[in-house]
Amino acid sequence: MNKKFAALLTAVLVAVMVLVSGLADEELFTQIQGKWFEFSSGAGAWSTELIMDEKGAFNGNFHDSEMGEIGDTYPDGTVYGCTFHGQFTEPEKVDETTWKVKVTVEMDEGQVPEAIEDGVRYVTSGPYGLEKAQTVLIYTPGTPLDKLPEGFMMWSHLQETNPDSKELPYYAIWNETDDAGFVSIDYPENLELTITGGWKPAADPAVTDDVKALLAKGMDGLVGVNYVPVAYLGSQVVAGTNHAILCQATVVYPGAEPYFAIVYLYEDIQGNVTLMNIADFDVGMFCTYGAD
Repeated sequence: MNKKFAALLTAVLVAVMVLVSGLADEELFTQIQGKWFEFSSGAGAWSTELIMDEKGAFNGNFHDSEMGEIGDTYPDGTVYGCTFHGQFTEPEKVDETTWKVKVTVEMDEGQVPEAIEDGVRYVTSGPYGLEKAQTVLIYTPGTPLDKLPEGFMMWSHLQETNPDSKELPYYAIWNETDDAGFVSIDYPENLELTITGGWKPAADPAVTDDVKALLAKGMDGLVGVNYVPVAYLGSQVVAGTNHAILCQATVVYPGAEPYFAIVYLYEDIQGNVTLMNIADFDVGMFCTYGAD
């Protein structure tokens, strides 16, 4: 075999390996395109969510509501959170159901460190679960549970929700550095339209038994003010669902005058409900007729 032919053969083999590697990368990213990955407490108190595209890029958000963390200027609590974006690169197949990828994460621009609005303190924090990430593992459906790290099994809550399962029923991400396990959640194909539009107004604002039960779960343990639902205003799909309910509120003391407030609740995929915010609603705030 002459040197020219050997060099040509080597070049062809390298090109084939690069092509195969590229197809493998594309296959992995195509599989997880459009999927939401959630890392959460399982009780709705906090969560970090990612949504993937076909190139391995992602956008994400983190939120943690601490309604008991209050002050004179923020009596309705504190919300920690941020939005961020990142990129998975260089997929390396570990075995038939596991991939190793490098990851870079950057905070979105324009986020202020801290602000107080409508009685709530908002604090920008890091993307919990990805703050130290450099390399993560991606597991595909069918991964035997006995090969998954103990830390991932704790955060997946799989043994609580599906104790008889022997294999992973969804895609998952394990970041050992931050001890964080993300699980994928399938949403309807038209989810993007809902997200793009933000909050979706309710088709019927009627206060049903389900709305009453939702409010009761979210306000459980809150004392001092009675909240009576008046109308269901709408929802917003995240990794779970945010709800907005217009209520008539009355402080619990004799002769107190009622007022209106919008109660914002977060409902996770397990049905747990967390109070996000309560905003006073000024009935005349948008009316300018007859104003000086």
